[in-house]
Amino acid sequence: MAFTSIQKIRFDDVDGAGIVYYPQFFHMCHAAFEDFFDTAAPVSYPQLVGERRFGFPTVAIESVFHAPLSYGDTAIVELTVSEIGASSLKLGYDIRRKRDGTLCFHADITTVMVNLDTLKPTRIDDELREIFKKFLITEARSHGGRTEQN
Repeated sequence: MAFTSIQKIRFDDVDGAGIVYYPQFFHMCHAAFEDFFDTAAPVSYPQLVGERRFGFPTVAIESVFHAPLSYGDTAIVELTVSEIGASSLKLGYDIRRKRDGTLCFHADITTVMVNLDTLKPTRIDDELREIFKKFLITEARSHGGRTEQN
């Protein structure tokens, strides 16, 4: 199962050619991660960061750009979990153009849960682990092809 975030491509997302400037794809991934916490998790990401003092900084990224997104497009960002470690998560992101379903971008992003006061890795608690497991998948083929884990 994938978590879905719908995001409009705005003027400040694009470059002079009118297409999404490549770092904005990573911003869309993080926005979907925050939306995930707001919707699927027991705590919002601002609460996790500000009150509980935990965060998920990125430690590795692999990405492929397939097709452009343009100013005015709507992006469908699908987030899945491909690995859950003691303190790490490997998340998959597929970004598609809503009007025709074209896969525009895929990324595998590894994050580590850290205590924000010490910046040391911390174990993902059981409550969050169970939420992440609901979105756990396995790779079917590279660059966006996924199947649910049985």
